[in-house]
Amino acid sequence: ARAFFAAPPDERAEVLVSDPQSDGLACKAGNKKCNSLFAEAECPSLVPLPCDLCCNEPRFCRDCCCILCSKTIDLKHGGYSYIKCEAMVNGYICGHVAHLNCALRSYMAGTVGGSIGLDAEYYCRRCDTKTFLVPHVKTLLKTCESIDSRDEIEKILNIAVCILRGSQKSNAKGLLNRIESAIKELKCGTSLEDIWKVKETDTVMSTDIFHNGNGELGPTNHQDLVDDKSCLEAVLSVSSDYRSEYLKIECEIDQVLQSLRKAQESEYKIAEEQLCSQKVYLRHLYQQLEKERSELPDQSPGNEADASLNAVLNRVNQIKYEVMRLKEMEEVANGFGRTPKGVLKEYFGLEIED
Repeated sequence: ARAFFAAPPDERAEVLVSDPQSDGLACKAGNKKCNSLFAEAECPSLVPLPCDLCCNEPRFCRDCCCILCSKTIDLKHGGYSYIKCEAMVNGYICGHVAHLNCALRSYMAGTVGGSIGLDAEYYCRRCDTKTFLVPHVKTLLKTCESIDSRDEIEKILNIAVCILRGSQKSNAKGLLNRIESAIKELKCGTSLEDIWKVKETDTVMSTDIFHNGNGELGPTNHQDLVDDKSCLEAVLSVSSDYRSEYLKIECEIDQVLQSLRKAQESEYKIAEEQLCSQKVYLRHLYQQLEKERSELPDQSPGNEADASLNAVLNRVNQIKYEVMRLKEMEEVANGFGRTPKGVLKEYFGLEIED
């Protein structure tokens, strides 16, 4: 059985929902904005892939419900926030959709190592097909040119960066460089018109001149960057007051180190208190054992002597158990961060969240 991953609730989209039976809608989720309801639906002749997993759910629609979180997708700005699997499987189209954020958080999109092995790709959990995402990112970049809201543009560009970051493909690296440059200019206050102007550096990137035979980024022409007015202004704005910026960074580092020292001192005090308490308890047990053992030779054979012997044996077992507990407590020598959570909870009263 396939596993479907849950995503945070912030992926919910505002949609018009109605009773699909009362309105005669084809969308099982009752979404009046579902792609399946448009007369000019894309490739209506393609037969969807039979699905007895998510599509068996009564309110799940493959055309508008994310396969990872089951929430409806948002068609805002051309539906930039989701990806549709258009893979053909045995003559059927998969057609399942997923929020890009859900896919990224579930390690089903972007560049992922391990058994999946993605490189700027999306992995569909329904049909196990990989989709190359660079064309989708280019569409995202084109979509940004028609948007006036800087916040929306930055949101879209950040998704694009998450998709491309870490890719080893030369075209993905070049596109990532262009998008990161656009984000910097956006934050510098460059006009949207100037951000989307086709510059000489963009033309060079699109023809892959920046890349050597190994597919790695080669040296860029810095004079081209300096000649660009917006980039020059960005450089001047950063370097003009570097002393105050450096002092700010220095202050932040000092605060971090002080907080770390306090945290370590707090951990040390907790460990010292509990370990010393265990040490005192063991010393008490050893004293009790010594006393009980010293009384054994004076006991006459009989029930009372047997009871004393059993008491000594029980005390020995008790000491062995407490020594074992001490050994577990001593794992804090590696630091609380490397100590098993069960040990921290049982012996030191600490609840460590994931």
